[in-house]
Amino acid sequence: MAPVEIPANYYLNYFNQMIDLVLARYQDILPQQDLHFISQFKGLSEPAQRLLIRFYIRKGPLFLTDTLAYKEVPDIGQACAELCSSGLSEENPEVYCWQLVELLPVAESRSLLRADKKIRKSELLDQTYLDEEIKSCTDWGIKRPIIQPTGYETYRRLQLLYFGNEQQTLTEFILEDIGLFKYEPYPIDRDNRLFNKAKEVETTLLINDLAIEFAEMSLAKDWQQIEVLAEQVLKIQPGRLLLNRWSRLANRIAYRLEQLGELELAYRIFSTNHQPPSRERRTRILFKQQAYQAAKKLLEEIHQQPISEDETTFYRRFINKVHKPLGLATVKFAKPHISETHLQLARTDQRVEELACDQFPGAVWLENSLPLAVFGLVFWQVIFADKPGVWHHPFQSGPSDLYRSEFSEARSEEIASLFNRQAQWLEIIQTHWAAKHGIRNAFVHWSVLTADTIIHCYTAFHPDQWAELFRHLLLDIRNHRSGFPDLFQRQEQGGRFIEVKGPGDKLQDNQKQWLAVFERIGIPAEVCYIQYL
Repeated sequence: MAPVEIPANYYLNYFNQMIDLVLARYQDILPQQDLHFISQFKGLSEPAQRLLIRFYIRKGPLFLTDTLAYKEVPDIGQACAELCSSGLSEENPEVYCWQLVELLPVAESRSLLRADKKIRKSELLDQTYLDEEIKSCTDWGIKRPIIQPTGYETYRRLQLLYFGNEQQTLTEFILEDIGLFKYEPYPIDRDNRLFNKAKEVETTLLINDLAIEFAEMSLAKDWQQIEVLAEQVLKIQPGRLLLNRWSRLANRIAYRLEQLGELELAYRIFSTNHQPPSRERRTRILFKQQAYQAAKKLLEEIHQQPISEDETTFYRRFINKVHKPLGLATVKFAKPHISETHLQLARTDQRVEELACDQFPGAVWLENSLPLAVFGLVFWQVIFADKPGVWHHPFQSGPSDLYRSEFSEARSEEIASLFNRQAQWLEIIQTHWAAKHGIRNAFVHWSVLTADTIIHCYTAFHPDQWAELFRHLLLDIRNHRSGFPDLFQRQEQGGRFIEVKGPGDKLQDNQKQWLAVFERIGIPAEVCYIQYL
């Protein structure tokens, strides 16, 4: 593939597109500093605008001016001077010593710190990281010109408002422009905006910052400040919009506290929400504290109103553990019937799934991709339905509520209508395969699929069976989208799914759940256990 020639205003055009959309949708809740930034940015010359955007998309925040070279910025010095005079950058900024060590070549850092010529950069960073002194670059003894862009907070907020998350960046524009990704068109207007209050934006950024702090703690395995972090999280009032995001972070922190033996604080945090596995963890903590009656009461609550399949599985697994110290009778559960095949094969470099494919004529190894693709093609119009508050930018492979319970609730009429059109599902699959091919869909991985494979899979079973499979998937898309068997085999009369397990491998809970669903709806499925000769 020939290298793509990027036009001079490539990044600038997309940055302006981002700004314009954010203004159209969110101007009423933008803080004054963001409006001032946009005004200042619009007043810059194009070369200065291009350079500022380059700063933002590169690792910063400090840059050595004499190393900058961009074809679209012919006079770097003039552009830097303009950025500094506008207040959008600062020359000779005040910095910590470790920031200079990160920026400079290691030889210059050694000279700056009068360090041994053999010392490594990582060691220099360790030596300077806790140094709290801050002063200008020239006061540190740096003679090379250094520039630091301002407005990072605004840039971060603009990207969040545009994308609705902090994972996607301006590179999404590039991937679409060079044809790697294509997206379904959907309405992006003020009615579809995610945030309606400035506080929601700031709370989102705060939750994200605390999540980063927790990730850094986990990486360093340094838990000295985890209780402080936990209290910061507890002070947040997420509201309905951010409740799921906040609950995920709170539960991760609570689980770590539980592992560290801080059971009271862990229980307190788990009690703030019902997002799985909060009730499971509370039950386990109560059991550790020998509060068996309270544990039993919570287990019965889970049993009567399970939020997910995992909760049901936990109840079955844990109830007798609680009954034993209470002197209660053992609860017996019928074991699901799972068909098994056992094969002894010679060991090769192939994975066990590939070995199994050779033993089942016509089998394909696609795991979750195949049944999910059938769902994605049948439900295409439901997935991309025009619903308020779920379409934030042009680069979505599904709505923002896809993995929340509201997804099905908000589209109940469309889903009911689709279930009434089962006789047309094959035609719908064929139509969408042809008309939508290559367009990103959270369920359809085009590169590993063919139309024939999908049609063979769909026609192997009755539409009523697919309907029951879809209903189960819709109950909890986030968790039910995984766990499908590894292989699909088309047979003369229908087809079957086959989960492959190598030596020592066991069925996971989500795999058992799907095998139970297949048994209930009459879709043939089995587990193939492979041992090596």
